[in-house]
Amino acid sequence: MPVICVSGIVTRYVNYRENDRILSIFTIERGRVDAKARGCRRPTSPLLPAAQPFVYGEFELFAGKDKFTLNQASVRESFFPVREDIERYAIGSSMLQLAHEAAQEGAPNGALFSLLYHALSFLAYGEIVPEDLFLCFLARYLNAIGYCPAITACAQCGRDIRGDAHVYYAAGAGGAVCAACASGAREVSKTALEALRRMLRLEDDGMRRVRLTEGLRRELSAMLLSQVETSLEYGVHALSFYTDLRRRDGAD
Repeated sequence: MPVICVSGIVTRYVNYRENDRILSIFTIERGRVDAKARGCRRPTSPLLPAAQPFVYGEFELFAGKDKFTLNQASVRESFFPVREDIERYAIGSSMLQLAHEAAQEGAPNGALFSLLYHALSFLAYGEIVPEDLFLCFLARYLNAIGYCPAITACAQCGRDIRGDAHVYYAAGAGGAVCAACASGAREVSKTALEALRRMLRLEDDGMRRVRLTEGLRRELSAMLLSQVETSLEYGVHALSFYTDLRRRDGAD
C-alpha cells in the first residue's frame, strides 16, 4: 500500500464510529483529500491535535484502493486564536467551508490555498478588523473560482460604466450595472467599486492592510454576501454561521 505525504489545512471532519473521524484536508499537492483518522478521538491519540478544523500540517496517508487513511501527522499551525473569539470563529468557519466546497479532489489549486492560508493567518494573528479581512477574502475568493464581480463594465450590457454618474449592483447579473440595466438594483458608490478593485489587485500577503470605513463596510458587505449567496449553490449554507451571528448582533 503506497504512502503519500501532503501539506494541507483541515477544512471539515465527520465523526465516524466510536473513536474515528473522516477528515477533509485541502492540500497543496492534491487538492481536497478525504482521509479516515482511526482512533483520533481518544484523548491519548497522537492524531488528535491534527484532527481538528483550521489545523495546517503535514499528513502522512496510506492510499488504499478507494480511500486514504491517516497514518501520522505533524501540526505546523493551529490558528488557535480564531477559536477564542466568536466573530473570528464564524468568519474562519465560513472561509473553511467556502474553500472546502471549491477544492476538488485530485486537482491542486495553489491560488485558493494561498488565499485561505494567508486569510487564516491574518484572522488569527493580524491587527486587521475581522470583517474587513472577510470582505477582502470574499472578493478574492469569487475571483479565484471564476465569479469575479463586474466593476468597470456593466455586467448586463457590457458598456463601460466608469464615467457614469450613477451605478448599481445586481448580484444576479454578476456585479455592477448601468442605470439602463438596473431594474430595481441598489445604487452603489464609486468608492465601493474602487475599494473592490483595489482588494482584487492585492497580493495575498497584502490583505492585512485593508482598512474600511463603517459606510464602506456596510456597502461591500451587502454586495459581496449577496454575490456569494446568489452565484454559488452552496453560498447560503457556507455563510450561515456568519450571517446568523450578524443577525443576532443586529448588524443586518
